[in-house]
Amino acid sequence: MSNKSLMVSANMDINSKDIINICRKTEEKNFNGIWFGETTLRDATALCTIASLFTEKIQIGTSIVNVYTRSPGQLAMMGCTINEISGGRFTLGIGVSTPAIVTGWHGINYENPLNRIEEVLKLLKLYFKGEKFEYKGKFFIIKNARLRLKTIPRIAVAALNLKMIRIATRYADRIILNLYPVKLVKEAIKIIEEESAKIGKERPIVSVMLYTYLLGKEDDDYDTIKELIAFYGSSEAYSNLFKRAGFVEEAKGMLNAWKIGNKEQAKKSVSINMIKELIAFENEKDLKGKMKLYYENGIDDVFIAPSPFGKVLQNIDKILSLF
Repeated sequence: MSNKSLMVSANMDINSKDIINICRKTEEKNFNGIWFGETTLRDATALCTIASLFTEKIQIGTSIVNVYTRSPGQLAMMGCTINEISGGRFTLGIGVSTPAIVTGWHGINYENPLNRIEEVLKLLKLYFKGEKFEYKGKFFIIKNARLRLKTIPRIAVAALNLKMIRIATRYADRIILNLYPVKLVKEAIKIIEEESAKIGKERPIVSVMLYTYLLGKEDDDYDTIKELIAFYGSSEAYSNLFKRAGFVEEAKGMLNAWKIGNKEQAKKSVSINMIKELIAFENEKDLKGKMKLYYENGIDDVFIAPSPFGKVLQNIDKILSLF
């Protein structure tokens, strides 16, 4: 299987009419799905609802909403509602986000992310059974809960480190890898297959988010991509991923720059090699070449993710014109 989807960041500086047009074009171009991320600007679930109303066939999902700012019950209701509206096309994609978002933007304590997401996944499974239940865990105590909606969404989990990949394998229908270089994919696939066999479960679909910017190689274009990578470089989890990929000095430089609030220094820490390995940049050849490599290494579905920075609409138009 070698599917392709479009992953639209809710942080893009575009309006609701743009979203409707993007959804329609994505379906016209025979993409398998359209997914919406969420950080600090728009609500991804609202955008998924728009996509449900203005498309007919393609899959729709969140990639991702975090498990801190919505309760498990709210996530369950939201997932079932959008799945109902979309006619069964919705996947609830969840993850742990970062301290900068959860604590910095929402004022919620960012603690025990692995334990929290596993507990949320357990609760989602209970809600989706449609039966009354009670639950007592580390984070949540649930009494007399029952979700009566009959249409159940699929579940996706965003995973970076190997422990999260194992958790995702146990509970999810799909695993989403973000900014994952090709050279680390086989390791992730091996863990997913081993864990699936261990518990007697069909291997989840494995997707990778491939950030893409195809408008040239001028200084402004490089600056756009450096800003994107540096944004993720503020997170310990992504910093560790970059180190595993061999970008040790870059990871240290970005993290140290963010600790003193120096965004420009964080961008300067992004190397050309990082861009070459992590981003589809400049032209169609690079995008399709990286997609081919991901497929060859076991990825089922590439989420082409237009950069949320730079010339957003022009970049999306360019990407869609290639298919």
